[in-house]
Amino acid sequence: MKDPVCGTEVSDKGESLTHNGKEYQFCCASCRWAFEKNPEQFVEKES
Repeated sequence: MKDPVCGTEVSDKGESLTHNGKEYQFCCASCRWAFEKNPEQFVEKES
């Protein structure tokens, strides 16, 4: 899985968050925090 904020490959053991029914994995707490502040910015990047 890739961190939606920075694009780093992450494992299932890192930070995670569910948004609109989809689970996202993050490399660190700061990327998770950035995603929480504005998830639409990062969800749009995936499309």
